[in-house]
Amino acid sequence: MRRPRISLGVKILGLISLVTCLVFFGLFAANYYWKQKITIHQIDRLGLRVSELLSMAIDGPMRRGDNPGTHEQFRIASDLYEDIRIYLTDFRGNITYSTEPETLRRDLLDLYDHSEVRDMLDVSLTEGMDSGMLLELRDRPYYLRVRSITNSPECHHCHGASQPTLGALFEFQDMHEDFSQLRTMQMYGGLMAFGGLAALLACVLFYLRTHLLDRIGKLSRVSQAIRRGNYSEDFGIQGSDELSELGHNLSTMVHRLQAAEKYAAIGEFSTYIAHEIRNPLFAIGGFANTLVRAPGLDDTSMQKLRIILSESKRLDDILRTFINFSRPLELTMSPVRIDMLVKEVARSLDASILAPNIRARLDLTETTPSIVTDPEMVRQCLKNLIKNAVSTMPSGGELRISVREGRDNVVLEVADTGHGLPSDVLDHPFNPFTSLELAMTRKIVIDLGGELHLESSRETGTTATLRLPKIRSAEAGVKGA
Repeated sequence: MRRPRISLGVKILGLISLVTCLVFFGLFAANYYWKQKITIHQIDRLGLRVSELLSMAIDGPMRRGDNPGTHEQFRIASDLYEDIRIYLTDFRGNITYSTEPETLRRDLLDLYDHSEVRDMLDVSLTEGMDSGMLLELRDRPYYLRVRSITNSPECHHCHGASQPTLGALFEFQDMHEDFSQLRTMQMYGGLMAFGGLAALLACVLFYLRTHLLDRIGKLSRVSQAIRRGNYSEDFGIQGSDELSELGHNLSTMVHRLQAAEKYAAIGEFSTYIAHEIRNPLFAIGGFANTLVRAPGLDDTSMQKLRIILSESKRLDDILRTFINFSRPLELTMSPVRIDMLVKEVARSLDASILAPNIRARLDLTETTPSIVTDPEMVRQCLKNLIKNAVSTMPSGGELRISVREGRDNVVLEVADTGHGLPSDVLDHPFNPFTSLELAMTRKIVIDLGGELHLESSRETGTTATLRLPKIRSAEAGVKGA
């Protein structure tokens, strides 16, 4: 059974939302736990201070046997701490002093019949204790602090020395208000955190949608359209990040594939036409050669035969170029310094290419890196571009050849100050039927892994920009081949 298709956007947004919510709830739970532990710790410290203060206050009257003075200290503690109930029991668990006078002489367990209270009472009277804990009493949270009262030698005159522990001091602090405030703070904190979570998720999801998912969706839609044969679609994506670069690279690949398909069709057609034309052309040339060697021809006939031979040869050269255009190139790759190659081509320019009224200027840098390419093919491309530039300057001008280093390539420019390309060539500059040399140059550049761009106008002339990959990219392409 085929699994249902889930879009990449749903997966990414769902995963980010899930992880963000899990992290949020984890932090909220940890914050809830830490706040509660801090509150209990603060209450424990408060209970210890109250216990120490009360012990110091009642220590004097108790040692002197001053019962009214001891009761007075408990009364003062009752006035100071309304939410704390304090009981002092004897070694049997009976209440001897209390902040609630009506509980005197009663058993502590009659007031607080709770297993934890019972255990703490037993331990405090038998083993000694000075600690606290949180427990639930009468459906309310209480913090219980227990401190044993040892039978010191000063107390032997009243209580004797038989009991090591005289009793225990119990502090019951009502935590209802504190926990209510704590829960209120936690609720407000949770609401603020939830609002922050919602804002964070909204910003993150909006950013992902606009800067990632929509752009990936465009790549997917364009690729589907191109798969159906609609080559007019463009992968162009605004921006300067990896996705925009990916869109540019995909557009370049599609254009090259489209050009390859077109060139393949043109190649097949031109090969067929060339073979069909060359057969009668050979016959014409052969008969013309035979007539040239025939005796008794006058000068006019001889001149016409030479024109026939010359035009036959020119037509044969054109047909040979068409056939070469349709065939795959055989490249011989080797390390090349483009600036040195440009100097060689410039020195080889003769009067048939460079007219006297045209000034050639080289703009080269000595730091241009070597690249791995086919030097003969690059020479042919450069000569074709120079011929094209010279053809646009019948009245003279300046020819500028420059080389510079790009980020991932070496850039070679051939610029002129002519009147621009003809309109029929400018509309389709790389069409072999309008400019066979430019079409062949572009084919060579593409096979070398580079790019060729033309800009032309009557005011500024024509600039041909040829980009060839640097040595590391070229090496990778050669190894891959």
